[in-house]
Amino acid sequence: MRRYATKIKTWLLIGAMGGLLWTAPLQAGSIGVSPTLDPNSNDFVLLDDLVSGESPGVIVGDKCFTEFFYSGLGDMPDAQEVKVYGFEDVNGNFGLSFHGTFIDLPGSAASDALLRFTVSVMPDALQQGYRISDAHLFMGGAGAGDNSVVTVDESFQENDETLNVFFSTLGEGGQQTSDWVFFDEVYESLRVTKDIFALAGSGSIRQAGTSVIDQSFSQTREPVPEPVTAVLMTLGALSLANLARRERSPDVG
Repeated sequence: MRRYATKIKTWLLIGAMGGLLWTAPLQAGSIGVSPTLDPNSNDFVLLDDLVSGESPGVIVGDKCFTEFFYSGLGDMPDAQEVKVYGFEDVNGNFGLSFHGTFIDLPGSAASDALLRFTVSVMPDALQQGYRISDAHLFMGGAGAGDNSVVTVDESFQENDETLNVFFSTLGEGGQQTSDWVFFDEVYESLRVTKDIFALAGSGSIRQAGTSVIDQSFSQTREPVPEPVTAVLMTLGALSLANLARRERSPDVG
């Protein structure tokens, strides 16, 4: 019986250590990413610093943005000419605002830019069961001359969903400056790809382009057991299993 009690104490110690190992990494607030951008403030970081690794990423509210890539063709701005701000949308979702001259000038071929990054739920929110459930895209300051168009298309590595915003004077013309999508699944992180395209049409005397691209993400909460509860549940299951095993076999000690 003393040996059985000793085993129970050992399991409790292992369980407590396991609980510490489980929770400790999730308590790292910044997870090595800087700076923290206050939503809707004048703080910004240059896209070039995010691409080069000078700044490994940014934190905005409960979201972490890392692994940036950018490539511009034609009249699209260089990465050092794009400012990245943190913002909170009207529904309380956090995201990034990209500010730059994403344009195509008259008399040239079309211009295009590719932008990629990863968005993740912050560790504290992740521990509480939060996951990314939907995405929102907005294009501001868009304009174009005759027979011109500017578009932002977005896709995600983890699913087949897409987002699209545009301003067009082609044919009858039209515009859609915001778009959103609700995912069938929820995610701890997403790999986002944006394609920014602009074409100043033949005969146009105005540039085609946009100056602001906003991106935000919503989260939903899934119930998760508290670390102590999970440890106690595991210990209880182990105790019952060991007790049943001992009742089936004689004590040879």
